[in-house]
Amino acid sequence: MSNENEQPTFKLRLADMAYGGDAVGRDPETGMTVFAWPAIQGEEVEARVTGRTKTLLRAVVDDIVEASPARVTPPCPYFGTCGGCQWQHIENGAQVAFKHNILRSQLSRLGGIGEPDAILQPPLPSPPPYNYRNTSHFALDPVANSLAYYRRETHKLIPVAQCPISNEGINRVMTFVNGLLAESFSDVAPLPTDARGVMHVWKVTIRASEATGHTLIIFHSLAGGAEVRPKLFPRRGSRIAARESSGQKDVASTVGDQPEAAQVIPLHRRAIRRALGNLSNAAGMPSALLAIEVMADGTINRLGETRGSTNAASEAMADAISGGSLAMPRQAPTEVEKPPIGAWIERLGKQTYWVGPTAFFQTNTPAAELMLREIQQQLPSKMDMLIDAHAGVGTFALAFANRAKHVLAFEPDAGAVNSGQWTARSSHISNVAFHKGTAETLLPQLAGELQPQVIILDPPRNGCHPSLIAEIARRKIPRLIYVSCDPSTLARDIKLLSGTYKLTSARLVDVFPQTYHIETVSVLDLLQP
Repeated sequence: MSNENEQPTFKLRLADMAYGGDAVGRDPETGMTVFAWPAIQGEEVEARVTGRTKTLLRAVVDDIVEASPARVTPPCPYFGTCGGCQWQHIENGAQVAFKHNILRSQLSRLGGIGEPDAILQPPLPSPPPYNYRNTSHFALDPVANSLAYYRRETHKLIPVAQCPISNEGINRVMTFVNGLLAESFSDVAPLPTDARGVMHVWKVTIRASEATGHTLIIFHSLAGGAEVRPKLFPRRGSRIAARESSGQKDVASTVGDQPEAAQVIPLHRRAIRRALGNLSNAAGMPSALLAIEVMADGTINRLGETRGSTNAASEAMADAISGGSLAMPRQAPTEVEKPPIGAWIERLGKQTYWVGPTAFFQTNTPAAELMLREIQQQLPSKMDMLIDAHAGVGTFALAFANRAKHVLAFEPDAGAVNSGQWTARSSHISNVAFHKGTAETLLPQLAGELQPQVIILDPPRNGCHPSLIAEIARRKIPRLIYVSCDPSTLARDIKLLSGTYKLTSARLVDVFPQTYHIETVSVLDLLQP
């Protein structure tokens, strides 16, 4: 195909919105389906072809001939260049409506649901449309001495100073980290890459809780040595690997777990410790700040913390011990392990969670509150057994522990299991048992007489494992609550379960405003014989 600058433009009327962020129309000359960005349903645009297959064209918009009333001016200076947001040019209410329609279409086309409107509940918008992310991931740009995101659909970097969808705590710390990077880059440059005290960083994660005030900076590093150089390993012609990964639950992140595609930068550990020590003099910075290094082999090094971070951890412990959600008797101190090293402290609902550095947690806390409320309404008030099949740190298992005599939490990630176990112990929740492993492996091992009344499914984007679907159907668990971050795999799994279960409710919760991503809470009930 010729260089895209040589492609002629053509007028196009957009008739729909697609999962993925593009508007959809037809080429008036060939009749081929066209996916155009950043267009909006109902608009007429001048577009330019950037790619083609046998059945469709991909295009970018050069000019708006007739604008949609839903079109707004994006507040972010990086929008259109950065790959993180796709829909900042669309008014927030219209975004939610488009997502609702996409969900309806997927349930109908792929899920075989004949009357989806009879099942779909009114969508729940995110309470804040901006500044909602409690966790953001950044690449490093050594040219700009800055945190960076990837440019749209490439591994090229765009340095960033602020992020409108990240919460205020993260934005404050971005300023601090960018200043630290500028100083550290100049300090480290003359040193050999195998020098002691130097870490080879390929990603930075910042987590900030508005509820607890606790903020965590994670420097992800590779092994040291002469083989490590500041070098870029692009995968040419590919989309962002994080967006394609089936295992990553944080669907709106533009920086994934792909160190081979990242810029590796050497940083002084002592510079970070020194900067944290001086942080009390910096206006506007969070007082409860912890910095850690997570190495490639999983080793976690504490790089330093402010006094406020120590106080926040102590206060969280005191609150948990004095107000455990089940008011269980105190456990002996010897039975309570230490919190996960480098844990971040967040509060969701009435529960305080200790989240290990590599463990997943819901990214939009206010929207997650809505999700918990929706799930709670679909749970029986009392159960013998509840299973949280994709538990993570036990977000659902711990939140609903008071609804069941026994709660089983299945999770393959050891760090998440450790986090959940500590949260349960420190909160005196004694009826939640964490089991390390996948749901498709562990559920078949559950004794036949132990029948859960409800199983909560919260799989990654590729949906539930086929063997898990088969085991659920075999066991005839009365109710499934399916939390999905991908409407196509949700619809596929609903179709697979349709011989045993009926979809009785589905509700969109807009966890990721300004992006095309769709989070859904669905309820499936066992068909009566």
